[in-house]
Formats: sequence, structure tokens, C-alpha cells
Amino acid sequence: MIGSIREGAKNDKTCTHYDLGITIMINSVGVIGAGTMGHGIAEACAIAGLEVCLVDVSDDFLATARQKINWSLESLLKKNIIKESVESITSRITTSTNLSDLSGVDYVIEAVKEDSEVKSRLLKDLSGVLKPGCILSTNTSTIPISELASESDRPELFIGLHFSNPPVMMPLVEIIMGSSTRESALNETKNLVKRLRKDFVVVMKDVEGFLINRINDRVITEALAMHEEGATIESLDSMARFRLNFPMGIFELLDFVGIDVVFNANSELKKRGFDTSSSKLLGKMVKSGKLGTKTGNGFYSYPGGSSYSRHMIIPGAEMYSVSPLRLVSTAINEAAWILENEVASLEDIEKSMVMAMNWPEGPLTMADRFGIRNVVEMLRQRQSATGLSRYEPNHLLLEMVEGEKLGLESGTGFKYWKVERTRFGSVIYRKQHTHALVTLDRPEKLNALDEDEWEGLRLALEHAMADSSVRCVIINGNGRAFCAGDDIEMMKGWRSKRDVDQWIKNYSTPLLDLLAKYQKPIISAVNGFAFGGGCELNMMFDIVVAAEDAIFSLPEGLIGALPPIGTTLGTALVSRKLTRYALTGEWIPARDAMEIGIVDVVVPGDQLLTVASEFAEKISKMAPLSIKEIKSAVNSVRSVFSSQVALGTDKLAGLASTRDFAEGQDAFVHKRKPTWTGN
Repeated sequence: MIGSIREGAKNDKTCTHYDLGITIMINSVGVIGAGTMGHGIAEACAIAGLEVCLVDVSDDFLATARQKINWSLESLLKKNIIKESVESITSRITTSTNLSDLSGVDYVIEAVKEDSEVKSRLLKDLSGVLKPGCILSTNTSTIPISELASESDRPELFIGLHFSNPPVMMPLVEIIMGSSTRESALNETKNLVKRLRKDFVVVMKDVEGFLINRINDRVITEALAMHEEGATIESLDSMARFRLNFPMGIFELLDFVGIDVVFNANSELKKRGFDTSSSKLLGKMVKSGKLGTKTGNGFYSYPGGSSYSRHMIIPGAEMYSVSPLRLVSTAINEAAWILENEVASLEDIEKSMVMAMNWPEGPLTMADRFGIRNVVEMLRQRQSATGLSRYEPNHLLLEMVEGEKLGLESGTGFKYWKVERTRFGSVIYRKQHTHALVTLDRPEKLNALDEDEWEGLRLALEHAMADSSVRCVIINGNGRAFCAGDDIEMMKGWRSKRDVDQWIKNYSTPLLDLLAKYQKPIISAVNGFAFGGGCELNMMFDIVVAAEDAIFSLPEGLIGALPPIGTTLGTALVSRKLTRYALTGEWIPARDAMEIGIVDVVVPGDQLLTVASEFAEKISKMAPLSIKEIKSAVNSVRSVFSSQVALGTDKLAGLASTRDFAEGQDAFVHKRKPTWTGN
């Protein structure tokens, strides 16, 4: 129908074609299939003010669908999600068991069982029934649109319209173009989706699994592989929930969707050429009837049969035993393939997983955060270990690594990030969007603290404090140590109390005073050795993440000195047990250090910076003023012990003029046993 371009009032039942200046009068929609998806789509259309004809083979099925629609609408009304009465909305829904009753509708959505044979028979039965110009869409998650279109009498007006469950509540619809689909059918479908008050993504090429399910299959397949290799369901689900911040754990999601649904979708993808692996575990569960919440038993148990109640998943140490990068690396690889092959735009790839799956960010943004180089390395490791082609890194990712487009690390990846690189003496400063990474960079000296490093660390922290966009700081060490403590070569130069007093005034006190009043959270990522001052500085940080092989120690007594922070602030706020280690110089393994209170989290070494960055990201989502006041309160407690710390450094200065101090330095340098005189 030719007409003027209209802006469509809220109560108008007209969907407007803005691109061609044509007003398409979509007043009525036919929905075929009254199952979960079908009656949900019908309900969504009726809420939007459209006349709906819901068709199924049985009056009983239709009666059940009406009951479920009424129940859903009453729930929405109670929650003030809708304002119109249930009776008014349901008056726009008619039901039928006869396809001929669809002859006058403007748009048809097929939503029968996800079975290509069933859908094909239906489409053949529809031939000659629908009026000319009526667009025919299919709600499918895996079956190629072009394959189904060839069974219809209108391939040029045939399109994929993939709703997520539940259709009424989920905000996104996936629109898939078939090989013959006209642009006009796409535009009219977009407008219909807008009328339903939903957003959409467009899949421009008819590939297996389209967009959302291709990416979902990668995550699910990898989670199953990790479980079959020995990772527990609880560790994987808690990692997904509390580290990747997914709304549900992967196995929790499988139970909710239905083990049989996921198994069948995976089988369809594999049958149609998608490079995936079938899960023997899922197949066994389907055969045994363990289908998830609908049977009361799946990966978790659900007392009460089919009534849905979420399994309680809580964070714990085990969630750090599995790698989030491994879980999402193939999803990132798939997203890169989709982008490279122009199946969907970058924006639609990201939007699809954020809106349809409730991910906190899209897979390509995740790639930037993890680092493109790290993604490629993980894929190569998995390909080497398994020989499976699905792990082969996509060309786009390889080109990005070659071009130094590494994501957050370089400032450019799939997105642009605020970065800055500078150096303060032997300390490297990198701003990485909302946090700063400060790296002690004397690897040949195990990052031992000399004057240059004491000053460089202070200057780097001051620089981060002055940048309002930096929400927190991560401190780590380059090489095989976090920090081996104060540099012996520097300490050998202390001949008198005056020398140490000067060092305290110029280097130690300025940094310690800054740490005592620092307004932004400080996270440390401890690898290797954290001895002496390297151990003590961690007692002034807010969150300490340590690698499994990290070693802490307070060995100052072995060289005739003392740990001024460890024996004062440390014993008061961290643990009385530190006294033992100050008196003996014993090594403290990472897990013992966590038990004592020096360390907050112990993780595999290859996840050290990943976990530290996860904490930084969580902090960035907190209210800035709240963080400032939390830090202020914590600092006020630490300041109570400032005089004791000063006393500790004064006692260190006093020891510097003793014979035992000189003996300790010399014995350490010459790798011999010291001879103490007590003078």
C-alpha cells in the first residue's frame, strides 16, 4: 500500500517501512505452533496491539496455550510490566486448527518443533494458503533458512526470526536472511520487531547456527570438554558466574534450557557441517531421561519435579582452578570468524550475546580484555593438545597480533581503549583503560628495591592518583620474582644510623606515607619471591593475589636487619603469626600466606594478572565515592599504627651501625654463613 512516511503513534497498529517510504499495514500476525515458543510469540504480538491467529493441530494444545498466556499476562500485570487488562489483550488472540484461517493475515511466524522434516511438511501445506505479499518467517535456532525457504511458495519473502525464550521477556530477536530473501522483507521484519518493543541483530548470511547459537555452542562444548577432563561442574559454574559474570553457570543453563534441547541443537549443527564435537555425556543423559529442570534431575537435582528453582552456586577457591580464557577462547574465535566472513557486524555480534544471553560484554570485547595475543596462544595450546581444527586461530585474530592490535594491552583491538605508557626509573607504568598496571622492572636483580625503584614506585602511584579515569592500581613484578626486598648493594652503603635516616627520609617514608593515605585501591599480583620489603609492601595493599608457586618471607634477621612493617603494622592488622616468621626467616608458601592473612587469593600462575584484572574490573563498577570513603576508613585504621611503623624504621636505622649488620650484608654477598657477635 502506497502512502506517506509515518512516525507511528504508540496506539497505531501500523508498522512503518521507513526505508522505501511505504506504509506496510501489518495489522494481523499468524503464529503456527502453540508450544512454549509459539504461545510466547503470540502473547508478545498481542501485547503489541496486533491481531493474532494462533494455529496448532489440537484444540487441547490450544487450550493449554491460552491458559499459559493468561497466567503470564496476569503475572506481567501484577508486576506493572503491562498496563492493559488481560481480557483486552487476549481478545486479540484467536485460535484455530486450520491453516486456511491464516489466509488473510499480514505476517506469519512458524514456531513448530525444531525438526526440519516437520517444518518442511508444514511449509508445503501452507503453499497457496497465504495471501500475496504476506511475509513468512520461521522461528528456528539451527535449521538453514534457505533450506526451509525452498519448501515454501515464497522464498523471496521467507526470513528467519529467532526469538529467545521466553519470547515476551527477552529483549532481542535474531533476524536471519535466506539466500533469496528480499531487502524489503528484511526491512518489514525489522519494523515488526520494533513494534514488539524489541531490539534485533541481523545475520546477513545463512550459516549453521546463525549468530547466537554458533557462539553458545562453542562455550557449551568447551565447558563439557573441561568437565570431561576433570574440572568439576561447581568449579566451572562458579567461574562462569563470579569471574566471567555470566547470569547463569554453563551447566545451570543447560539444565534450564533442557539437556535434550541442547543435545539436539548440537547434533543439528554437526549434521549440517558445523565444526563441533558431540558430547557423549549429553547423549547418555538424554537416554537416561536426565533432562534438567523439567525432569527434576540434570547436572543438578531439583526437588519438586519440573518446577524450576535455581541451584545455589556460590563463589569459592575452586573457581580459580579453571581458566575463563579457555572457556571463552573458542567463542571469541567463532565471533572473529563471523565478523571476518561478514555474517554479522561487530556491533550485532556484541549486542547478540549481551542482550540475548545477558553476558556482561560481547565476545570481542572479552577478547580485547584478555588480550588478543593471549587468546591466540590459548587456541594454539588447545589445538596442539587435541589436534582439533575448531581450535585453529582465525585469520583475523592472527592478523591483529601481527599488527600489534592486541586489545587493552595496546589500546587498539576490536575496540579502542584509553592507554598510556611511561617509565619512572626502573618502574613501568601502563594505564589500561580504568586501571593502571605498575610493574617493578629489575628482573636481573629479582626486582630488589634500590633508591631508584623506591622512588619510581612512588612516582607511578602519584601519577595514577592524579588521573581521574584510573579507578585502581595493579602492582606486579617482571621476571621470576615480585620483589626480593631491599637491594643488598644499597644496604651495604649504610655505614651509620645517619645513612639510614637519610634513606628513610628520601625514599622509604615518602612511599609509605603515600600508601598510608592512598585513595585508590591497590591490588598486587605476586609471582615468585616476595621477600623482605617485597613481602611487607603487600601488607599495605588492599587485595593481594598470589601465584600458586609464590613464596613470601621476612628474612631480614638473617642479614642483621629487621622487617619494620611486618613487626608493627603486620602483626597488628595481618596476623600475630607473622612474629614467628620475622623471628625465624622461614619461607611462607602462598597458601600458608593466605591462611595467615598476607594473601587474599591463590591462583594458577598463568591466571595471575587475569584474576588481578578481574578485581580491578569489579572495582570499576563500584560507585567512585563509595570506593573513596571505603579507602578513607581503611586508611584511618592503618594510620593508628603509623607511629609504630616509624619506630620500626628507626630501629632498622639503629641496627645499620652495628657490626652484626655489616657482617650480615657481607655474608649474604659472599654466600657464607655469618658469624654473629651481638655487637
